[in-house]
Amino acid sequence: MRILKCLPLLLLSTSLQAETVTLQVESAEKRTSPDTTRDVIDITLDPESRQTLADFTRDRVGQQIHLSVEGYLLTSPFLQSVIDTGSLRLSAGEEGFDGKTAGEIAETLNKGGALTLSDDH
Repeated sequence: MRILKCLPLLLLSTSLQAETVTLQVESAEKRTSPDTTRDVIDITLDPESRQTLADFTRDRVGQQIHLSVEGYLLTSPFLQSVIDTGSLRLSAGEEGFDGKTAGEIAETLNKGGALTLSDDH
């Protein structure tokens, strides 16, 4: 009986563990958004990373995730839906992406830099 009482706590503790995944980028391109005139980065993932992204976002709709490249936090959006298209558009804030420009981030990604997603920051 005592084991059954602890089971909900055990299940809760395993579901609260942070997860981080690494995505490989096929291409990244700096553009200027026609709507806001701010820089954006259009990212296309490789096929395996597309599936990884879909799996990662499936159980996190409504939750906040964090995207980074080489330790630079790019954005921390709340997921509105599963991302299963394999492409992303990241918008820079007023100060760029954690002090980096969209062009610098795109260049890093195109040189083999990986995009890291986490559900804990």
